[in-house]
Amino acid sequence: MNSEAVEGFLALPVWVQWFLGFFALTFIVMLRQAHWVNARVSKRFNALAAASDATVIPGTDKFSASFELERDGRRFTLRRELRDSTSSRTWRGPRGQLLYAETPLAHDSWARHGVDIAEEGSLAPLGSMPFKTGDASFDKRFTAWQSGVPVRSGWLDASTRAAVTAFFDTTPLSGSLWVREGLLQYVTVAPKGMDASALDQVLHAQAAVAQAFESTAG
Repeated sequence: MNSEAVEGFLALPVWVQWFLGFFALTFIVMLRQAHWVNARVSKRFNALAAASDATVIPGTDKFSASFELERDGRRFTLRRELRDSTSSRTWRGPRGQLLYAETPLAHDSWARHGVDIAEEGSLAPLGSMPFKTGDASFDKRFTAWQSGVPVRSGWLDASTRAAVTAFFDTTPLSGSLWVREGLLQYVTVAPKGMDASALDQVLHAQAAVAQAFESTAG
């Protein structure tokens, strides 16, 4: 800051100086906070990969990375990314430092289907169609939407609903089950305290959901 700028600042009323100083300090703290949060999330993510005997693959920026592992005969990709206020307006998922667990579905038809299942209170994806299963207890607890080509009628049958319910009962996290471009995804805000044992439980339950989806909608 040059001398003229300093003199101009000092010539301002005291309350204006305080306001500008507070604004500048808040801006700096926000920038540093994003760095601190990302450092913590990165550390937890790397520790989770190490505990799972997996290798972290850097992403396209400092907020993203991934690793792969196999559970119950299925290949899973765990990845993290940042979705903040600058994300696309079409985004209807959680925001913040996100964790994805995804596995490919076996049938090619799933590339044409989009499915979202979440516990009550989630936002519907743009362009999606809500649907009910007819199971009162399931429909009360969960909301479900379809996009793209609808899955065949009745695909979310009793055994598939049981697998979905068991999954949400198993995971200690709050998130949504998605089908996107042939992948079954679980997306949640990057967890605190998630260890390899808890991750194995989540992936085991997700593998059961994937198998149920393949059996009923193939």
